[in-house]
Amino acid sequence: MERRKPHFAYIECVRGYAVLLVIVCHASYLLPDLPYPVHRVAVLGWHGVQLFFLASAVTLTMSWRYEKLRTGTVDVPAFFIRRFFRIAPAYYVASVLYFVLEPPAGGFDPLQAAATFLFVNAWHPVLMGVAPNAWNVVPGSWSIGVEFTFYALFPVVAAIITSLSRAIYLLLATLIVGATMDTLFWGYLKTAFGAVPADNFLYFWFLNQMSVFALGLCLFFLLEQDRVRRSIFADYPDSIAALSAVGVAAMAFVALPHWLNWFDPRPPAFIAISLALMVFILALARARPRVFLNAPAALLGRVSFSAYLLHFAVLKFVSGQPVFMRYLSVTGWPAIAIFAILLAGVVPLVLAVSWCSYRAIELPMTGLGKTLIRQRRLTALQEIS
Repeated sequence: MERRKPHFAYIECVRGYAVLLVIVCHASYLLPDLPYPVHRVAVLGWHGVQLFFLASAVTLTMSWRYEKLRTGTVDVPAFFIRRFFRIAPAYYVASVLYFVLEPPAGGFDPLQAAATFLFVNAWHPVLMGVAPNAWNVVPGSWSIGVEFTFYALFPVVAAIITSLSRAIYLLLATLIVGATMDTLFWGYLKTAFGAVPADNFLYFWFLNQMSVFALGLCLFFLLEQDRVRRSIFADYPDSIAALSAVGVAAMAFVALPHWLNWFDPRPPAFIAISLALMVFILALARARPRVFLNAPAALLGRVSFSAYLLHFAVLKFVSGQPVFMRYLSVTGWPAIAIFAILLAGVVPLVLAVSWCSYRAIELPMTGLGKTLIRQRRLTALQEIS
């Protein structure tokens, strides 16, 4: 009997916390007068995307090594088929949804749509949607474009990065390349598109974010080491996870660069926070089902991709309700209370609609991808025989 691919509950919980952070971040913008300290901590939720990137690097490497150990090789075309059918169908449906909910002011743009559908939208400020008056086909789609770039490079990366030391060398190389390219492009982008769009683009694009994937590869090899398994992470996983969460929150009040650059060579905030998130994942990997390793987080993690795509629509719907609109301008403690009530209502609603999307789109489409892979392999065997 064929051995099943190993399944790790902590990965689903990590994804659940990642999308929860993103929801918290975007929900905070609905209350412009939220007290500053609360606002600063809440908006750090945008680093949930880095948590997704770390989890992606770990799980892709796990799957790659599992297949190689089981069969002696890796079916690279099948790798891309799985990735496409895992992401593209729900992504394309979301693009239609947002076109209906919020049509672009300039009308349908075939180039913008094509760049988004082909996952190359993260390589230009206009295509990314951060330039003035640019159409953002799917909110948050920059991260999906970055993720697909990593997918495109992953077969080469997996073949070369086979140890922790190599992963560290890759991390150093990505930091240097990212800082160099960000520094070189800053002046041109600032002149062409303005300071804020240029700043956003350099933060979002792959050459800045690729170091997070390199950290994820380092994390994978750390997870494999016996000395890490028997370390303090195994003895006090929940305490360490809590301390790492506190460390992430504390970064809200530390002034660090926004992106890699040689103007200010200090580690940017997203790198410092990604290191804290690595500690969080290491702790969860050793935790037992109690505090952080729990069923609600795992459930949210299972539908996290649909939740990432759809939470923007849910927030738009909720913020447009009269019962909520009257409280948008509250300040102080009432604003904090409204924010908490908002999250208590939005998160279950996001979970509900995401579960429907997961069942109606994600599962059937990933099943179709598996069917195509089986048919392709069967055809190849028939041709050989």
